[in-house]
Amino acid sequence: MEYDYIVIGAGAAGLSFAALMEKRGHKVCVLEAHTIPGGCSSYFERDGFIFDAGATTLSGLKIGRPLYNLMTELNLELDLVNIDPGIISIIDNKTIHRFSEPDKWVAELTKHFPSIDHRPFWDKMRDIEKRGWLLVSSFQKIPLRSFKGLFSFISPKLILALKSVPELYRSVETELKKFNIKNKDYLSMLDEMLFITAQNHRKETPLLMGAMGLCYPEDTSYAFGGMKAFAESLAKKCSIIFYRHEVNKIIPLQNGFEIQTKQQVFFTKNIVSTIPSWNHAKLFEDLKGKQFFESQVTNPQDCWSAFMIYLTIPKNTERKSLYYQIHCADIPNCHTRSFFVSLSHCDDKIRSHSERQVVTISTHTKTSQWLEGDKENYKLKKEETSIYILQQLKEKFNLQESDLQNIITGTPKSFIKYTKRYKGLVGGIPHSIKRNPLSYAIARSPYKNFYMLGDTQFPGQGIASVVLGAQNLCHYLTTN
Repeated sequence: MEYDYIVIGAGAAGLSFAALMEKRGHKVCVLEAHTIPGGCSSYFERDGFIFDAGATTLSGLKIGRPLYNLMTELNLELDLVNIDPGIISIIDNKTIHRFSEPDKWVAELTKHFPSIDHRPFWDKMRDIEKRGWLLVSSFQKIPLRSFKGLFSFISPKLILALKSVPELYRSVETELKKFNIKNKDYLSMLDEMLFITAQNHRKETPLLMGAMGLCYPEDTSYAFGGMKAFAESLAKKCSIIFYRHEVNKIIPLQNGFEIQTKQQVFFTKNIVSTIPSWNHAKLFEDLKGKQFFESQVTNPQDCWSAFMIYLTIPKNTERKSLYYQIHCADIPNCHTRSFFVSLSHCDDKIRSHSERQVVTISTHTKTSQWLEGDKENYKLKKEETSIYILQQLKEKFNLQESDLQNIITGTPKSFIKYTKRYKGLVGGIPHSIKRNPLSYAIARSPYKNFYMLGDTQFPGQGIASVVLGAQNLCHYLTTN
């Protein structure tokens, strides 16, 4: 079967690209290893409840931002509600509401940290965030895929771009020092927020990405039906999707590529792969491709996987948000001092029933914690980690043991099985001042007409980011 484009992976990046290119008249086929769409932002069903597979939120829905543009162009059918506060941080006896309105947010911070002048720092973060979004939306040739793309920078907006360059080399920590912010709980709150957006802490996160990450709760929405509704609305815009088609081999040809799955052989002029960089090496027998992917700069050991708990709890309309970050001491077998809690909307009868809410809990962990040792050791680790997290949840949400039902746990092994991602790494590549900024701006590929998207490519993790990458590649391919 011959196609203009074959897309590997039916996650947010792959489905967005396929739907946009099909709308422009191209014959596009999506190959997905799993039985359903969504990738890392997928879902599963148990006992009549629909659980989001990951700690995913919808942001980038303000006018001109990636999800707004995607929904507008594709006319996606989603029932959305804005969530404000976008996240609530629970730190010891502090319950901090991250309001979207700047004055309310400053007032909330002042209530909990009265000795700090908060406005100058957050005004600076908001200014950097706006420039960041303007930058990535104005220069659609980023990442550069050809020399001609350099000419897209010759515009009045170049000054804006140059102003943002130093913010790739400075950390969030350097800015905090300028404002003399030293409160331990305050810094912990920022660190844990950065971990769920930039996959890194304040001392290493570049200021540009850090500001965008810290401001993301100002633009948070919930889709009724959860990630299932989002993934399926995109999948409906793609005419050809083959599920249970894990790609086993890619063979470069003179005028395209041969792609082999267990069931079928496909031919295409162009490949767009959304699987992680590290997954590619095993797909090529061709020395050029194998060597390229084996020499990828980012060490997978620097990246994160997740420990997950899925459960249901009694419906509570008194809670002020659907998203919480609960701070605690070191979590057994994990590597951050908080866990992220996502709740289904109380009125979402698609995902839940019996007057209960669906809950997804996520925290960062290293793959090595879970792939080493025997089955008994693995089982004990899961139990130890679950007991600790659920005890914290009961205390902070005022729940009894009997309130916790339909409990399921997930580890890096779960992500290896269901997403096929290398070692279960699901968080993308952490943003870091140690990373060469040119890696954000230049797209590398071993072959002509072989393109890569997703959270190990520009511009990084999160649905808004991978959708932006798909939009930029679509723009490049249809304007050159």
